[in-house]
Amino acid sequence: MKPSQKKPLKQQLQQHLNRVQLDDSQFAALENLMEKGADNVEAPADRHLWRSLAVAGMLFVAVLTTFMVSQFSGTSLDDMPQLIAEEVVSNHLNMKPLEVKAGSINKVRGYFTKLNFMPLESQLQALSSMQLIGGRYCSLQGITAAQLRMRQEGNLQTQYQTEYLPEVFGEIPRLEDGGSPLIVYAKGIKVKVWVEKGVLFALTDSPAVNGVKENN
Repeated sequence: MKPSQKKPLKQQLQQHLNRVQLDDSQFAALENLMEKGADNVEAPADRHLWRSLAVAGMLFVAVLTTFMVSQFSGTSLDDMPQLIAEEVVSNHLNMKPLEVKAGSINKVRGYFTKLNFMPLESQLQALSSMQLIGGRYCSLQGITAAQLRMRQEGNLQTQYQTEYLPEVFGEIPRLEDGGSPLIVYAKGIKVKVWVEKGVLFALTDSPAVNGVKENN
């Protein structure tokens, strides 16, 4: 990947502010705090001003805190493909037992009911020679995912699928837009990373001599 030019801090903060929203529980809690504080103010005009200032102040503190954490956590979205590959390979070399055994994507879909997306059968040519044998729940960078086990001429490969969230995973090539999968290496194993129909895919391409065995 080409090194990206870092945006000015002011621009990054503005973009972060534009993305921030309070969910229902957060808004209810904030409204409750405002009601308690406003009860101690006599004039209606002053009460309205107090509420506005409280919302602005608390929202700014929350936004600034999350922004600073993301800025100084030491992880850049430019590093994400490598982090994905390292997580995929680590699990590939230490395979856990399958939770569901099935030879088709339609059958495994019935098992992955806790996902907020539908596992797909990718159009990537490299998968045409692989046979699905089952899967299990897992996560990819903290996002719930499906880990599928593939067999290729007696060798096992691991395929991940999870919802593609650009704010988490950064820019990943989209297959339907003509993009080619990113090729990333971790511990000597090639990993392909791409997006297809809103789903993030990661697939190992490890040689048969790596000694990976399936745990039952």
